[in-house]
Amino acid sequence: MAKKIPPIDNEEQLHLSIKTFAGLIESTEPWEELTHGQYAKNTLVAFKNDWNSFVTFCLENKVPCLPAKSDTVHRYIDYMSRSRKLASLKRYMVTISLVHRCHNLTDPCSHTEIRLEMQKQQLEKHDDYRNASAFRDEHLQKLLYQFELSTKVKDIRDMAIWAVSFEAMLKRSELAALTIDSLEIHADGLIDLLVNGRSIALSSVSSKALQRWLVISMICEGFVFRRIDRHSNIGDKPLDHSSIYRVFRRASDELSLPSSALFSGQSPRVGAAKDLADSGLSISEIQDQGRWKSPAMPAQYVGNTDRHDKEIAKYVKPKPWDK
Repeated sequence: MAKKIPPIDNEEQLHLSIKTFAGLIESTEPWEELTHGQYAKNTLVAFKNDWNSFVTFCLENKVPCLPAKSDTVHRYIDYMSRSRKLASLKRYMVTISLVHRCHNLTDPCSHTEIRLEMQKQQLEKHDDYRNASAFRDEHLQKLLYQFELSTKVKDIRDMAIWAVSFEAMLKRSELAALTIDSLEIHADGLIDLLVNGRSIALSSVSSKALQRWLVISMICEGFVFRRIDRHSNIGDKPLDHSSIYRVFRRASDELSLPSSALFSGQSPRVGAAKDLADSGLSISEIQDQGRWKSPAMPAQYVGNTDRHDKEIAKYVKPKPWDK
């Protein structure tokens, strides 16, 4: 559902906010205030990074960013299209449009010039999106076999992450948020995960991998998966998305996969969806098991593009440059 962010109506506050957003922003606090706390932290970080990218472009070209002219946005799209995918270009437009509308300024992204440029980019980049490479059961089994005798802290942690993420179809945020309190360890050694109010039973293989990590890490409270420094010291803070990305990128390296098939933090959900589809589960059943709100993403992951496009169309709100 589209967010309805009211524009700033206080003149003094408006002046201060425009001054803030006319330059680089180092924290997400101004963004949280601008959007009235309606977005998640990771979304605010993305807004900040995207806006800073646009501001940097404007500074280098000695043109104002707020308000920005449609010609400036046009040049920015053209410049970024040389190294960015269509999804990134669309995200930049959303951010630029949001900042202008919240400051009661004319939205440069609604100009015909921008609409035509984005249509051009869609034609040129319509096939540049692809799913994350699928991390499947066969990959997990090879990794578990390869590292089953390892006593290194990092190996044991990564094995647990690979197994638990795949089997429970965890999002990166769900993996990072797992705490000892969200684990139910049974007398037979099997473990259930409590994820957003749902209980997920792990197999004996994944339970064993997770148990090994809990024993060697001696974690008895707080976050389950944590950072490990170069001296094998286990920290207190949970893994962030970039750390999870590196764990799965390591899996790619250990399996000697080609550069076209490298894993990311989304790979276990993609692979699990494909494995479930191959075992005969329907899109709806996969959606339920992976806790997706819509059938769109599991449909895309298993190659049912018609179903994906149909489901996505229900939620798409035309952007200014699409009209």
